[in-house]
Amino acid sequence: MDITTAKGRCDYIQLLVNWCLCDWHQLGFDPSVRYCEGERGNGYWEIDVPQMATGDAGMESAGSRYETQTYTITGARVAADHLFGRHTRCFVATPKQSTGNQGKVLIKDSWSYLGRHQVQERSGELGEIAFLTKINQMVDEHPEFAGTVPRLEDGGIVRLDVNGHLAIDSVETVLGDLCRHLPKHSSDYAYTHVRLAMTPVGTRLRELRSVAELVVVISDALQAHKAVLDHCQILHRDISENNIMFTRSSNNIHGMLIDFDNAVDANAARNRSGPVCTGTLPFMSVNNLRKAKVARTAVDDMESVLYLLIWLGVWGITTEHRKQTRGGHRRVVNWSMDVGMAIRNKRLMMSSKSNLDILLSEFYTPPVSELGSTLQAEDNGIIADYEDLKRITKAMRKTIFDNPNVPGNAKGTETKTDRTKAPAKTGRRANVSAIKQALDPLFSDEENEREPVDSFEERADPE
Repeated sequence: MDITTAKGRCDYIQLLVNWCLCDWHQLGFDPSVRYCEGERGNGYWEIDVPQMATGDAGMESAGSRYETQTYTITGARVAADHLFGRHTRCFVATPKQSTGNQGKVLIKDSWSYLGRHQVQERSGELGEIAFLTKINQMVDEHPEFAGTVPRLEDGGIVRLDVNGHLAIDSVETVLGDLCRHLPKHSSDYAYTHVRLAMTPVGTRLRELRSVAELVVVISDALQAHKAVLDHCQILHRDISENNIMFTRSSNNIHGMLIDFDNAVDANAARNRSGPVCTGTLPFMSVNNLRKAKVARTAVDDMESVLYLLIWLGVWGITTEHRKQTRGGHRRVVNWSMDVGMAIRNKRLMMSSKSNLDILLSEFYTPPVSELGSTLQAEDNGIIADYEDLKRITKAMRKTIFDNPNVPGNAKGTETKTDRTKAPAKTGRRANVSAIKQALDPLFSDEENEREPVDSFEERADPE
């Protein structure tokens, strides 16, 4: 729109007029989030979350049963203010009214990608709510996994009063009749406003105090990943720095795998070999980045864990370590630049042990201490911790990329393999115990290995 021209000025005036004719909900007004004045003049924010009890109704008949639980926001955790995307925001809150849920909850407010006319609460189309409901049932049956995955307290699709009727808060609702002018298969309007209240409230990995704590947290998250896959047939597909958190109680620390918004039914993923690319760029597997015609499996998520460990090893585990690496150039920066650069760099770095050593040489190293033997001894301990992390990443790379049980088409690198001894068409599987051995001491409980569903079943051959 060029307002230096007559046409541009006319378009600009037309835009202003159209804005004036918009309803409140079309301008982004959300009455379910309110600013309130306190008794002593202290302001606070309230937010309404759809109650789970009303989630069973279908979208067309849910209006009469739509009820919400009001929470008081006590702090903000995540604010994704990008122009495009899911615009995810996370808040720490407490219930306003006296209910059975008295503790703090994490409220996740986002615009989830949902196909048009395929929005049904607690169905496979809604994604995270349905997945978390299923995962919570698993935790009830296997309490040993409590705290390693979120528990859904309330949640559903946000609805707004539009001209006296409750309507789904979606891009389609906002655009109204304009949807008719969009391309038939356009996905630009397939976003729906979803809000969840979950417990426990986790802490981000950047608040960890040592490599040893990272090992414990990753161990818990991986075991949660395997349990969700084995018992619920849900594949996470978005392992990243922000999707593994931890909780701390007294001297104990526990890891937690969160954000199932990009998850998928594992059986559907196994049967789908189309070009799907989902996840967080620096941690996505090579085949995921390439949109390879190979079904996604847990091997992709394990590859993401490998990249996460390397990423944390390079930039530092603790806040103090990260301050010392800030501003420096590292090769892993290429993983977050663009897809093409990430593919080339990852394929190169993972293609051999020597290339991986190049990345490991950039792991955090404490500055030379000049303040006495006490600090020097502490620095030596930190160096030893990061050396342990290097050994874990080396073993993981070997298990994922040099494992003859994993078909060559399931790996995005150009590693050399013995093609004369190709495994048979049936029974080719990446060994679960091999992954555990590679991650030792991450997995200490060998009894947790179960056979009913093999998390590392081979991926389908490309078409």
